[in-house]
Amino acid sequence: MDPLTQGGLGASLAQSVSTKASAKIAAIVGFLAGMAADLDFLIHSETDSLLFLEYHRQFTHSLVFIPIGALIVAILMHLVVTRRKGIRFSLVYRFSLFGYATHAFIDACDLPPTSGPV
Repeated sequence: MDPLTQGGLGASLAQSVSTKASAKIAAIVGFLAGMAADLDFLIHSETDSLLFLEYHRQFTHSLVFIPIGALIVAILMHLVVTRRKGIRFSLVYRFSLFGYATHAFIDACDLPPTSGPV
């Protein structure tokens, strides 16, 4: 699935669990968390050009890693954006968790293209 769709769905689900006052922060955190699982593209090697393909959609897309990945995103977002605005970390983590969780599920629905009519 393309990154904008991943982010958009993450933002939508994060906003669905937010209040009106925190909807904008929920959208930002959910959008970034929805795309965060694809940061596994940063795993690369100068000697092994296929290393990226071996690790793409592996641990960052697993159900077990969702709370951990959401925690990483929440910590970064809290340090960079939300701490100055006085938003509690638990709220940021909730938005991040809902945004990050959408990624694995929408990738599971992403079917490879077929070569012709089905």
